[in-house]
Amino acid sequence: METEQMSIFEQLDKLRITSRSEIPPHDFLYTWNGVPCFARGELVAVTGKAKSGKTYLNSILMGAAGGPDVLGLKRIREKPLRVVWIDTEQSADSTHEILRDRIGAMMGTEASDEAYHVFNLRQVRWQDRMTLVLAAIAICMPDLVIFDGIRDVVGDINNYEEAQNTIGQLLKAASEFKTCIVCVLHQNKAAEDKTLRGALGTELQNKSFETYECKKDPETRIFSIQQTATRKYDLPNKIQFCVDKEGLPVGCASVEPEQVNHADTSQPEVKEIFRAAMMGHSEMRAGALKAQVMMRQNLRSDSIYGGLLGAALQQGVLIRRAVSDREVYYQPGPQMIEPQLDFGG
Repeated sequence: METEQMSIFEQLDKLRITSRSEIPPHDFLYTWNGVPCFARGELVAVTGKAKSGKTYLNSILMGAAGGPDVLGLKRIREKPLRVVWIDTEQSADSTHEILRDRIGAMMGTEASDEAYHVFNLRQVRWQDRMTLVLAAIAICMPDLVIFDGIRDVVGDINNYEEAQNTIGQLLKAASEFKTCIVCVLHQNKAAEDKTLRGALGTELQNKSFETYECKKDPETRIFSIQQTATRKYDLPNKIQFCVDKEGLPVGCASVEPEQVNHADTSQPEVKEIFRAAMMGHSEMRAGALKAQVMMRQNLRSDSIYGGLLGAALQQGVLIRRAVSDREVYYQPGPQMIEPQLDFGG
């Protein structure tokens, strides 16, 4: 018993941090428009709806790892970074095409086998994928790991034990091998719900050093990347880009969709839009409310509806009630419910 207690005391002593502890500061791989980002020994979450540009962000990271700056993203050290890319979602042909025609084109040269270690695990059983992911990190000793997508190494995305075990293994690997592991996970399907999917998303969000959200405007076809959470340095502005005829990301000047929406939606307009859509109901499911607004206002853009909804919530026109990750309702807010004046004697 005494030996066991001493062992615990020794472990605690080894793990203790004091003001005199000699701990090196974070070692960042890149700066983005001058802001340090993507630190060694940490997890980074990349999220967004389906087809929102997550693979483009991964390509930008890998292109800047071995070539010149891409959209303001610049690696800090002069020597090219060593990269492991794990792809569980796309076909082998798609993975190969992105490596050859997109990443290589951004670098201006072929991606070398020495620096880029790319593995397509889509055909591997999900139970066996995590073992291969951890082995690739241990063998290749990369500076940067692109893990697209983390959902494909768990059987149940809502199982908290699986989620904790998966994220715990990745954190351990990131720390042990001094690598930055970028984990890609979709947001929930509801247009207005930006939370990461399932228990796995909750655990990833809690443990990530940074989170980046990808979006695509369906009307302008402009992609945007925004840092939505960080433990260190804030990246204040969105990164916006278009895709040229060669399929490569290029900078483009545009007006922020949110700015357009808010500029065109004064409080009375938003109030009347949602009052009409609610049709006197005391509560309406998110999907039904969106359908009513889109139909009545003849909208085709999810981003414009998102701007209207955001304005309504901010102004107190609506109140959001979440029953679960996938079931959301909206109720009239205090700004929609006008007080009844009594002119009686």
